[in-house]
Amino acid sequence: MTTCGTVMKSLLLLAVVVALTGQGSAAVEKFSDCCTKVSREKIPETIVGFIVQKRNNRCVNAIIFQTESGGLYCSKYDEPWVMKKVRQLRGTKKAALASTPSLLKLITSSSSPPRLE
Repeated sequence: MTTCGTVMKSLLLLAVVVALTGQGSAAVEKFSDCCTKVSREKIPETIVGFIVQKRNNRCVNAIIFQTESGGLYCSKYDEPWVMKKVRQLRGTKKAALASTPSLLKLITSSSSPPRLE
């Protein structure tokens, strides 16, 4: 019986390894720990945010885009489509911040607080 359990564990481990390696490499580089290589290709998903990664140790200069589904992709920072997307995302963020009333304004406003019913 112990042999059966060991065989099952081995088969399960083998299935996990095959599943992980069977995914292959996508044309667009996905983020892992940090970007060690980048892609020039456009990301086929909706992009909702980004992080600028500076070169250090094994990491390269990159823009790490986050997609709506939570995926992170390493993109070449000086590609025209990447720069355009970064400008667009920064503009969207500025507009959202401008339309949100600041906490300081809410605290110091002279108007009376709303009535609670």
